[in-house]
Amino acid sequence: MSPLIERKIINFLNCESSIEELNFLLKWIEKKNNLRVFKDYVSVNHFSNLAMSRANQEKIIKEIKDRINSKQTKRELNFSFKNIFKYAAIISISVAVGYYNQMRKGVIDEKKVVLDPNKVTLQTSSGNQIVLENLDDILIEIDDEILIKKESKKIVFDQKKGIKKLSYNTLTVPYGKRFDVELSDGSIVYLNSGSSLKFPVQFINGMERKVYLDGEAFFNISENNKDIFKVVSNDAITEVYGTQFNVKSYKEDSFSEIILVDGSLGVKGLSDNQKIVSLKPGFRANVNQSNEKIEISKVNTKIYTSWIDGRVIFRDENIDSMILKLERLYNVIITNDNKKLSDNFFNATIVVEEESIDEVMGYLKEVYNIKYQKFNNKIIIK
Repeated sequence: MSPLIERKIINFLNCESSIEELNFLLKWIEKKNNLRVFKDYVSVNHFSNLAMSRANQEKIIKEIKDRINSKQTKRELNFSFKNIFKYAAIISISVAVGYYNQMRKGVIDEKKVVLDPNKVTLQTSSGNQIVLENLDDILIEIDDEILIKKESKKIVFDQKKGIKKLSYNTLTVPYGKRFDVELSDGSIVYLNSGSSLKFPVQFINGMERKVYLDGEAFFNISENNKDIFKVVSNDAITEVYGTQFNVKSYKEDSFSEIILVDGSLGVKGLSDNQKIVSLKPGFRANVNQSNEKIEISKVNTKIYTSWIDGRVIFRDENIDSMILKLERLYNVIITNDNKKLSDNFFNATIVVEEESIDEVMGYLKEVYNIKYQKFNNKIIIK
């Protein structure tokens, strides 16, 4: 891709395109090869715009035309994150005004910034954005004088009495990163790459504790026999009182997967008429996206939960599943042009923070004779 084209795409993603640039992209994107280049660039450089990278040509063209019309009538674009994912619109994460905090007497105030989609961010209940990776380990003051503590790759919410209304934050973790959050009830959630968690700033006594997950997370839930804890994901609802379990539910996957390590929980589909299926420790519930059918099987839980310690285990993994996991772990794009590999199954253990994607691919080449080429963040398996 030429630097000129790349600059036009960046301007588009940041909502900074001129009418001339928009008209150029409108014609340029009509060619299938250019469309592929556009979507590949978005996938690598703007992970949060996953909906954009998967949008079809018609939707992309419509978005460009809408922006041209908006420019001509001098109206401001004012799309929220909710609209981005609801309509699969093509909008950069940078369209929102971001905020981060500046140190002042041990507590920091909000300051306007431009968000980096490759950074871990917290969206507060009022819509403000905090880039957590830009902060030292300090106290952060957010909406309504709620204090949270930043500890390395973790944020901690303390319980505050007197709150009677639920308000939600959203923690977003891009591909290639992991981050943890301790909720106000003491429950700890470990978020994996490419995941987001919407959760109450403060849980309220007498009300169910409910969070919303897109992606993968391991939950260590504090015991509470009165207030049930619910995880609502793309395909399933998980209900617990106090337990340890893993939920994997990415929008682009065809299923949700719940692994119970300790305690007990119930799983159901999103439909109101679905019955809850109980799960015992050491078992997995697989919820089909299309028909909400739930399959239960016994598994080695370490294979599914070792990622929280930075260790990813592949056991009898098919090539498509392995590629998808590697893409999320290392924020790369992998294309498999060798269809013969679809009949093979792979075993490997990766220490993510110690082994690069180059080392992983080198291992696969040595052990399984996989041939590949690498161009920046793109890998083509021959």
